[in-house]
Parts: sequence; structure tokens; C-alpha cells
Amino acid sequence: MKRFYLLFVVILLLAQSSAVQIVPTYTTNIIVRDLNNAIPLTLNVSGITPGDYNLYTLSDMSIQPSKTFQINGTSFVKTFIIKPNNNLNIKGNYAFRYTLNHRGVKKYNKEILLRLLDLKDVIEISSESITPGTTNVSFYIQNKEAVYLKNISATFSSILFNVTKTFSLKPNEKLVIPVDVNSSFMSRTPAGVYVIRGKFHTMRGEKIIEGTLYLGEKKGIVSIKDNSGFLIRTEMITKVNSGNVAETIEVHMQRNILSRLFTTFNFEPTFAQRSGMDVNYVWVKRQFAPAESYTVRAKTNYVFPFLIIIVLFMVIFGYIRFVETKLEVKKSVAPVKTKGGEFALKVTLSLKARDDIENVTISDKIPSIVKIYKKFSTVKPDKVDAERRKIHWNIGNLKAGEERSFTYIIYSKVGIVGKFSLPRAVSIFEKEGKVHEIDSNNVFFMNEQISG
Repeated sequence: MKRFYLLFVVILLLAQSSAVQIVPTYTTNIIVRDLNNAIPLTLNVSGITPGDYNLYTLSDMSIQPSKTFQINGTSFVKTFIIKPNNNLNIKGNYAFRYTLNHRGVKKYNKEILLRLLDLKDVIEISSESITPGTTNVSFYIQNKEAVYLKNISATFSSILFNVTKTFSLKPNEKLVIPVDVNSSFMSRTPAGVYVIRGKFHTMRGEKIIEGTLYLGEKKGIVSIKDNSGFLIRTEMITKVNSGNVAETIEVHMQRNILSRLFTTFNFEPTFAQRSGMDVNYVWVKRQFAPAESYTVRAKTNYVFPFLIIIVLFMVIFGYIRFVETKLEVKKSVAPVKTKGGEFALKVTLSLKARDDIENVTISDKIPSIVKIYKKFSTVKPDKVDAERRKIHWNIGNLKAGEERSFTYIIYSKVGIVGKFSLPRAVSIFEKEGKVHEIDSNNVFFMNEQISG
């Protein structure tokens, strides 16, 4: 009878044991090691025998609460927090076994397949294609796994921005972060793919995760022209790359065959091509970077051709006057030594006919501070007008190439210091019934030229 009773109790216990059901539920099986995030594990147990229980594991995991708890009925629901110990250094899949222990009676074992990941395996940093010139610049952080990431602090830096944020990410959430960007700096940044560097502050120190920043293309060349000056004419053409893509540009200028001789450039043209009476100059600039400017300056100095024209005009005018001149009159002076040391000059009037002329006369005016010496060594004047202070010769007709010379002496008892100027002599003659008048050259004398 006693054996039968023991057998009955054993069968009853075995029946109860086989009826125990443990149903675990958890929101995720992912543990991010850098964040040391915990997993809530809820156990729904039915068919259990009342008594004292505890939940434990022999793995490198921590289960809280670890204290013994009381089960008074045949079922219960309780939530535990599991997280890795500091000495767990495994990455990837990890089979975690835990035991529901009916103290002194029975142990019930269960397993969870955990995924132990680093933060860089969970987070993706990137951006959509950013339109150049826009003020709406942003990038995003993507949670790639079914795990809740709470209170993450990170600094994000790239060629366009530097920003620090604290945020949380729900499972598989995509968080868009807008940032302020300097528009002028952005316009100078070439299109392309750049790095976004995320520096995350974790319990295991700083972790670096890099992503991509996509800056789209924008093309645009601004051309500015400016002309200034009159005799020195300056033409400037400036090209500015207003886009963010390196380009090849051309600058064109044109000059005629005359003005090109007086034109200089700040840069040598890439090539020049003649077309009729014009010359076309072309400058080619390759790899013209964003925000870069290129200025071609052409300076045409019209002073040179203007001076050349004046010189040519004077030469032509002098030649014509030389050809048309019928009589050449020259006046010269030379100092004369006197016994008393008075100031005296010998005045010479020279005439040379370039053509046959008639009724030639020559007259000269005497300055008021001097007197005429009454003795003449050559041809005496036909008239000396003391009142008008003029001396006059009637020469008559001259043949082409004929030369005549007349001299007289002037003096002064008053000392003359410095520059002494004499008036021009005047000759009058007739040619083919027309009366002509011609002056001599200017004459002056420096008194310092006289030596004792």
C-alpha cells in the first residue's frame, strides 16, 4: 500500500511537470554593446506549482531582479531585465540560456538567440541629394534594426556643417536633422560625395561612424563687361563660376589691324585668329573652379597713334611749307668787342631765294635799349627810320638759289645782364603778281657769353 501511494505521488508530480508552460515575450533580441541597452523579458507561466522561485543564468548575462519571488497560484506573469556583463566580449549571434528555478523542487530551462551588435552595425548616416544654393540642407540618421536606441549624444561634422545633437531612435526609425549652412561657402563647394563624420559618446568611449553627404550639381557662368578711358581705353571681361562644378570657359575679344598694334593684355591669349581686317583673340580657361573668377584686361593706348598722327601732320606740314617757301630768311647775332667795353652785337640777315622772286625788301626792328652803329661794313640800308626804330633794305629781284647777306651793329652804353631777345626780321616780295611776307627766326643772346 505504501509503495502504491509513493507511485501515485510521483505520477501526479510528473503530470504536473509536463503541464508547465513557459511563454517568453520580448520586443527585441538585439543588444547594442556600445550602449549597453537592456532587453525586457516577460515570462508568462502556466501550470506551475506554487512555491519559491528565482530566475538565473550561468551565461555572461545579468538578470534582474535576481531575488527569490513567491508564486501562489498555478500561473503568473513577471518581467525581467537582461543585459550583458562587462566580461562578455562576443559579437554576433549568442545563445542565451536562463533557468526558472523552483527552489529545491524543479528547474525549467529556456533559451533566447541574442544578437550582439556594435553601434556602427545599427546606425546609418547619409543624406538625400542636396540642391546647391538651397537654404534647406539636412541629413538623416537611420536605425537599421528593431531595437530602441535612447538618449544618444553625437557630434556630426562635414564640409558643410558641424552640429551636436541628443536624440532617440525607435526601431527602424529614420531621423532627419536640418542644419544651417553658410550659403556663400556652399556656393564655393564643388559637387560630389563628401563624408559625414559622426562622433558618438557612449559608455565604451567615443565611437566614430562615417556616412555620406551628396551635394548635387549646379552649372552657371556669370559674365561681366566693363569699358573705361578715352585715349587709353581699357576693356575688361570677368567670368565668375556661380555653380559648383568645374567648367571650361572662353573669353573673346576683337581688335582691328591698327588698334591691335597698341593693345596689351594682362594674359597672353590662348590663340588669335585673323578675319579680314579684324583679329579675334580667345582665352581658354580649363578646370574653372566654383566661385573662381577670371578677368581678362585689354588696354589700348591711343596716345601713340595720336602722337604719330601729329608727328606725321607736322612732317607733312613742314614739307609742304618747305616746298612752298619761296624765300628763306635767317637772322643771327654775334658779340663785338669794343674799346670802351660797351655791349655790342653784330646782326646778320641772310636771304636765300628758292624760286625767282621780285621786289624783295627786308626790314628789321631795333630794340629800344640799343643804338645802331652808323658805319656799315657791307651794303648800307636804304632807310633807317629812327622814330619807328626800323632799318630797311630794298633788294630788288632774286633768282632761284641766289643768296644775299646784310649786317649791322647795335650797341648800348648801359650794361645788359641776362637774356637779350631781338625781334624777327620781315621780308616782303612778289611772285606772279602776288605779295608775300615771311618772317625770320627768333634770336636771343645771353650776355654771359661775352668774355673779356
